[in-house]
Amino acid sequence: MTWLQFALAAPAIYALTNFIDKYLLERIIKDSRGMAVYTGFSGLLVGTVLWVVNGFPILSLRDSVLVLLTGVLSIWGFAAYYEALLQESTSKIIILFQMTPIFTLVLSMLVLKESITLTALLGFLLILFAAINMSSTDERGRFKFSKAFFLIMITDLFIAAAYIIFRFVVEGSSFVKIISYESWGIFLGAVLLYLIFPRVRRAAKTNNQRMSVLGVGAIVMNESIYLAAKLFTYSAISLGSAALVSVIEGTQVFYGILYGAILTIIAPKIFKEDISKDGILRTLFFAALAFVGIILLK
Repeated sequence: MTWLQFALAAPAIYALTNFIDKYLLERIIKDSRGMAVYTGFSGLLVGTVLWVVNGFPILSLRDSVLVLLTGVLSIWGFAAYYEALLQESTSKIIILFQMTPIFTLVLSMLVLKESITLTALLGFLLILFAAINMSSTDERGRFKFSKAFFLIMITDLFIAAAYIIFRFVVEGSSFVKIISYESWGIFLGAVLLYLIFPRVRRAAKTNNQRMSVLGVGAIVMNESIYLAAKLFTYSAISLGSAALVSVIEGTQVFYGILYGAILTIIAPKIFKEDISKDGILRTLFFAALAFVGIILLK
């Protein structure tokens, strides 16, 4: 496969995992606060399998700590994402994910002392405008953010922080080595959530009492699919331009709209996307706006 094929496949798979997450939370996981625990154990299993398959790669102590930290931050962010996914339609959540480059840009300025161009600033404003409009409601003439907006902002912040840390490692290590350690970091982050927050422990215990083997298999499968998308992204970056790959990943918003419309028709009791003409046009407009913003940020 060429870098372009890898780059196009990754966002399509990412969007698919978002809808699988929605299904798992609606039909299999009884308490969303316990979902991060299952994701963590899936990360441990899949990451270890990849580590063995790739010949037991060893990172330096410094790189190991940094990559593990990116995994910890990622799962902490996804803990908020799982709750948001129950509050809002999946296609809107995917659009809100496009705020991650904004947080990455801000953190790059603060931590890496990078500067921002006028073009990037315009992209920043376009993404912000799209995200705000997709997540706000107008009740009795008052402007109000949805709960999902703030939850995904937490997710975006944690993921952006993970990206910044990742930059200190990526040039010195291969992606295949890194992804196993990052998966272990996801497991470590899930364990910390379990130990620190009583609500997470109670949710995990409640889910364990009702969880079937099929349910656990579905969660592990989805984590494997997500890691496959990551490998596609890393492969595309290794073969082509990182900037172009990042832009192409922005097409995830359009896959989200397409999947949402199809799944709402097939399974309306689970997926409740707005598939009215006005709803789809509105979502497409703000998705396109966010995509243009992503292009300008690169």
